[in-house]
Amino acid sequence: MSPAKDACAKMLGLALVAGMVLATGVEPARGGEATPILVLESRRIKAYDTALSGFENALMEGRYDAQLARYVLNEDLQTAEQLAALAGGMGARIVLALGTDAARFVKDADLDVPAVFSMVSEPGASGLLNAGGATGGQMTGACLDVPVREQFMSLLDVVPSAKRIGVIFNPDETQVAVDEGRTVANSMNLGFVSRAVRSEADVPKALGELRPKIDALWLVGDRTVLTTQSLQYVFLFAFQNNLPLIGLSEHFVKMGALFAVGPDYEDIGRQSGELAVKILSGEEPEDLRYVSPRRVLLSLNLRTAEIIGVKIPDRVVHSAYAVY
Repeated sequence: MSPAKDACAKMLGLALVAGMVLATGVEPARGGEATPILVLESRRIKAYDTALSGFENALMEGRYDAQLARYVLNEDLQTAEQLAALAGGMGARIVLALGTDAARFVKDADLDVPAVFSMVSEPGASGLLNAGGATGGQMTGACLDVPVREQFMSLLDVVPSAKRIGVIFNPDETQVAVDEGRTVANSMNLGFVSRAVRSEADVPKALGELRPKIDALWLVGDRTVLTTQSLQYVFLFAFQNNLPLIGLSEHFVKMGALFAVGPDYEDIGRQSGELAVKILSGEEPEDLRYVSPRRVLLSLNLRTAEIIGVKIPDRVVHSAYAVY
């Protein structure tokens, strides 16, 4: 090809690329090749599909064409050797773990392939973090835990008169979360009262000790408190004493909690995808701290508000993602 024709061909190629960018808003995938990614899911649930959609969108925006191979833990594979063989066989560039069980499995497998987790609650309590609070090794990710400050700020939006927050918890389960809650409450000039419980049997007494000292009750992801029997005590206590209950998610609001601020699952997946893009672009997973939800959704239960005598400001009701 003559120099003139070669120059024309290059210009035509650049014009075609520019046309693709203008038409789609996304540049072509890097190198024009698909990026193989192994996805391990804790179970089959719709929320994981939503997160995976966000993950794929983030990779596309990062100019990576993700080629996903999806597997379900304990259905499609049971051992670390099977996982390693599958990842190696497809030449996976990233392993995406959806859910806490899958994330723990991937971390314990100690693969040579970088891993990203998504849709995980309390990565510290789940054993995904080192003592210093970092994931370490070949894994990073996006968790579901809404920052405590966001929860308490939402409390002041929903119940502006609230001044004192109470919580019951098992120190063996959620001491770190409660310590953070106390720190955040103090920084916001809010009172903070906690009572430790070691079993379901301790819950009624602990709640009774809190009553004269609090204006709202905060739920944390504590397995001792979140049993069916303990939750029955908690909800009954909140209704009988006209106390706003801060739930963990929209599910708790449906059950009768006054409100909850929960993560946007699509955006959690997108955050995980953005971390994957950084890894694919050359950054080391151990240098990337895990991230918390950057977009939260407010759910309200107006029936509960009426029962406990709380008038939620209209502007807050209008801004809510879900209202019951």
